[in-house]
Amino acid sequence: MEKRTGKRAKSSRRKSNAKKKVMLAISALAVIGIAALVGFNLVAKGTVKEWENKIYPGVMVQGTDLGGMTKEEAKNKLIETFETAIGKKKLNIEIGDKHYELIYSDIIPKYDIDGTVEQAYSIGKENGLFKKYMTIKNGENSKNEISLGFSYDEEKLKTYEKKLQNEVGQAPKDATVSIDKNNIVVKPETEGKTINLENLDSKLKENINGKLDAGDPVNVDVEITKPKITKEDLSKIKNLMGTFSTNYGSSAPGRSNNIEIATSAINGTVVMPGEVFSFNDVVGPRTVERGYQEAGTYVGNKVEPGIGGGICQVSTTLYRAVMKANLRSVERTNHSMTVGYAQPGLDATVSYGYLDYKFKNVYDFPIYIQGTTVGKVVTYSIYGDSSALNGKTYDMANEILATIPPETKVVPDNTLPEGKEVKDGVGMTGYQARSYQITYENGVEVNREIVATDTYASVGIVVRKGTQPAANSAAATPPPADVQPIAPPPVAQPAQ
Repeated sequence: MEKRTGKRAKSSRRKSNAKKKVMLAISALAVIGIAALVGFNLVAKGTVKEWENKIYPGVMVQGTDLGGMTKEEAKNKLIETFETAIGKKKLNIEIGDKHYELIYSDIIPKYDIDGTVEQAYSIGKENGLFKKYMTIKNGENSKNEISLGFSYDEEKLKTYEKKLQNEVGQAPKDATVSIDKNNIVVKPETEGKTINLENLDSKLKENINGKLDAGDPVNVDVEITKPKITKEDLSKIKNLMGTFSTNYGSSAPGRSNNIEIATSAINGTVVMPGEVFSFNDVVGPRTVERGYQEAGTYVGNKVEPGIGGGICQVSTTLYRAVMKANLRSVERTNHSMTVGYAQPGLDATVSYGYLDYKFKNVYDFPIYIQGTTVGKVVTYSIYGDSSALNGKTYDMANEILATIPPETKVVPDNTLPEGKEVKDGVGMTGYQARSYQITYENGVEVNREIVATDTYASVGIVVRKGTQPAANSAAATPPPADVQPIAPPPVAQPAQ
């Protein structure tokens, strides 16, 4: 029993010694591991600290390596590499068979160098110590490519696009017609060409970038633009449909000048099917710069001088010619008072920016307006296809519905001897009139259509009656014997 007990004791001691050795070995390894970890940590911290103000390895900006550079060094490197070169870059543009170049300096290119450097500097800086250390050690094997922020002046690009469109573009030319003694000559149209600005803008923006290489050329299609009026359209103009004339022989030089300028502006106008003719749009503003002169115009119930006086005789004459072609007004207004060149109800007044004369071409063919001023007679002729009138002719007539006589007003005048009367002006009768469009067939009236009912104001007569006592009349200074009361301008001559 004693021998067995001794053997067990020896075995127990051997096991205890073995455990102690293992524990000592583990402790030693732990100490070594801790020492190694502390050493690595110190090395990692040192390495990371060295790169604290530098961009980590492997950071590239459009092929330029910024690894190991400070922010300032990286900024200088990008400026040196890109800023000078980008202004010289050219974008090749092919439009049809023509070649153009967009020079980048024209659109004021700009790099966001500061923002790009900040972005490059921040890569890897957000990681923990170990990952930062590994990024620094292995950065060359893991490239980080970023783009250099780039922008340009879009308004400058739009200016270039407009310029390009103007250089490439060619406006279409409408067919034209000329008529001499019913001889109708048509000159054919010419097609134009242009480029679509929206399409051009889209393609250019797709290819404008901050890279220094030229890249592929941009191809832009040329678009054909059709003229509004073609030879085929104008070939439908065959003959005269209606004409009307008025005389301005007694007009002052300024009024005559204005009639002739406005008539010249309208002469040759083509009104397409469905189109509305606007007198004011065609004739334009009546200004001194455009050659118009001062002449009498109606302002309320008075005749006053104004630039462009006389224009209403032009609109009235055109109105009557258009109605003879059986075309109706879209907009037409009568004068405030009667005029000498038209019966009440048969006139058309205009005032730029206020009153217009408009009519619509309801035919399926164009009409041509010929206007002439020969021998102080203004004539408008409307050409189209008279077969549309179906053998009928048209004219206008008026009917006086009411007469408004001028009122006489007596006012006292202490410059005249008591009881003496002097009449100022002759007054003007007013009217209410109705106008008709009359249809004739074989010279016989077959229809009478009401066009409008118009009112024209009367202009009163002022009688000045003397109130100066006879005893003082000798002291008064009487007017010269040959001075006559001032009369208003002749009714037949108001220019509007």
